Amino acid sequence: MISYKLFNKISFYNFLKGMAMGVSDLIPGISGGTVALLLGIYHDFITSIKAFNLRSINYLFTLNFKKLNQQLNLAFLIPIFIGILFSIISFSFLVDFLLENFRVVLFSFFFGLIFFSSLKIIYNLRPSKFYDFLFIVIGLLVGYYISLINPIGIGENYFSLFISGLIAITAMLLPGISGSYILLILGKYDYLINSLTNFYVDIILIFLFGATIGIIIFSRVISLLLNRFYRNTVFALSGLMLGSLNKMWPWQFDGINYLPNDFSKSSGIENYIELSIFFIIISFILSYSLKPIK
Repeated sequence: MISYKLFNKISFYNFLKGMAMGVSDLIPGISGGTVALLLGIYHDFITSIKAFNLRSINYLFTLNFKKLNQQLNLAFLIPIFIGILFSIISFSFLVDFLLENFRVVLFSFFFGLIFFSSLKIIYNLRPSKFYDFLFIVIGLLVGYYISLINPIGIGENYFSLFISGLIAITAMLLPGISGSYILLILGKYDYLINSLTNFYVDIILIFLFGATIGIIIFSRVISLLLNRFYRNTVFALSGLMLGSLNKMWPWQFDGINYLPNDFSKSSGIENYIELSIFFIIISFILSYSLKPIK
């Protein structure tokens, strides 16, 4: 019964959504939480993760998959996680190549997608009160501030890897805050991408352990906010995404944002203006096509 539910209904679409989340988590500047919010699965995703507790472990070890499925909504959650892991493992090479050779075009697409989709989310909730706009502005300012933080280094021992996983996954769950960008701030992004491409098992497992603890703890906080203060939380998260766009500006060189022509003069890199505009238009069409959040 469970296997039928997991593999014969809408699991393929959830797998694709998980893939989109996984790819986004590889790109500094965009988070899996952002994509989940844009795809309309954010609330279900957080609620399913938040349901994990000691009973879940008991159900797992006693092979009581029926109750485990009822508790965690595995028919939804498993395809999402498989998609995330598949993307992270399979596309780390591709993302690294695109960031190295077509960063402007890649960021143009995501900049447009986040910008237009954030505005759509806000519009769908029809902000009308003072506090609606206040939470949007607060989220925007927090997102912008985080985008200005300079990289630091916290070492490369197992404890620092655990802490990096704990902090990065918290950011990955939040729309607007990129887990990959947090890893850049912590000086761990290149180190972990290299570990993934070379499959250094010990490093990957320690990082995943920290990420797992972070998911269990922080999903409860987000779920509480969504359940008690839904509109305010979504407005703040939408503002957070808009504020973080400073880090997603396509024509950025040495941490400075330029206009396309000035970017080419300062960096000596092609600005790909026509192609970038094309992908921004594609992002607008996609964001318009996305269903409203639940």
